[in-house]
Amino acid sequence: MPQRRRYSGIAHFPWGLPVDVRDLGLVVQVRIGGHPVDITLPIVAGGARLEAPPDFRGRPLPAQLVQTFEGRWGWKSTTQLCYVTAASASVLLQPQAQMTDAPEFKALGDAYFGWFRIVQEWASAWSGEPLADFDSSHQSAIHIAASDGYLTASPVLLRTVFIGASPLSRAQLKGAFARASREDRLPVQHRLLLYARNAKLGGDTRQAVIDAATSAEVALGVYVASRLKDKGLKPEFIDEMIKDVNGIMNLHALCTSLGGKPGPSQNRVGHELARVRNEAAHQGKTPSPEVAEIAIGHAEAIVRALHPLPAS
Repeated sequence: MPQRRRYSGIAHFPWGLPVDVRDLGLVVQVRIGGHPVDITLPIVAGGARLEAPPDFRGRPLPAQLVQTFEGRWGWKSTTQLCYVTAASASVLLQPQAQMTDAPEFKALGDAYFGWFRIVQEWASAWSGEPLADFDSSHQSAIHIAASDGYLTASPVLLRTVFIGASPLSRAQLKGAFARASREDRLPVQHRLLLYARNAKLGGDTRQAVIDAATSAEVALGVYVASRLKDKGLKPEFIDEMIKDVNGIMNLHALCTSLGGKPGPSQNRVGHELARVRNEAAHQGKTPSPEVAEIAIGHAEAIVRALHPLPAS
């Protein structure tokens, strides 16, 4: 069997990754679908556009890849913030006569989309960058140089990037890559907050308040279940108890009685989050952007008070 060889490639980030300018050129070792890959961020060499980094040997990347991605590595947004839309990827693969049909290459491509989705979730939660939606037909976007050109596991997907996030710290950047490598997704209550923000950004305030309220319910329910478990109650009893305690208001009251500090008062949660969600979900009402913003703010305060994100 032929010895594995190292291939130089490009990992396309279909959502611009907000990175501190000081971390350009950083090399991070990750695992994509259990496969070790070295990711190298692009560099800046004058102007606002980012440029291709060197390959794993410190040499220029293959010309066919560089030409294809000319002008598509990302750009500087501010003196501190850069958006990275592609990075070099160094990967060990078993050489095959037809690499496009190689199971190992296919598996790497299939795993890439899910891996980057986890990176995106953590990066969005830490940086404030809205969560982008991907076309589910695009299961990956990884490209490997080959003797007759380059191989693409699936078509790339481009998207306009929101400007205004804070750059990830180096620890957060590495943390997002490491969590994706472990398939450690952002907790669902924080994901729902991202969905709420994305819906509001897209003008769907009705969906935004529904997602926001659900994130608060999940956060309250998880907290209550954890405290009851600490008291020695059986999981099946806890599950039934949570089911019987319907709605944000009852969960808020139970959370408080168990020593939790969910942030906004029960009165404000009831009037400005629970009521707004019920009208949206059960009566089809569309709240104003201002009302939706207040509802999302209360949900964020509850989630962050009960389940703060790790620093990195």
